[in-house]
Amino acid sequence: MSNNPNSPFMEKVSGAVSGALSDTLGQQSPSLAAAKNYQKRFMSSNRINSNNRVHVSPEIFAIIERLVSAVGKDKVSMGSYVTEIIREHLERYKESVLTIYLTNTQPLF
Repeated sequence: MSNNPNSPFMEKVSGAVSGALSDTLGQQSPSLAAAKNYQKRFMSSNRINSNNRVHVSPEIFAIIERLVSAVGKDKVSMGSYVTEIIREHLERYKESVLTIYLTNTQPLF
């Protein structure tokens, strides 16, 4: 058996221990569990590379930039994080958004 820390066996053991520890901490700390759920939901590893632009205030940009670089660890782009936030918002408020939209638009034909 290899004691190499990069061996598949050691990676499996490390993952199992990490997962068990994470589960235990999550049970002990609801805020930690909520934070892990947030990270899983919004910090997907999908990178969005497009030229679409959205302007946000410098303060919000700075917060998002710091958060993504600290938590995302170069696996999350700012675009993917913002996309997930907007997607969640639209899902949560879908009915209201649709009502407002239909109230403020005219039929095309």
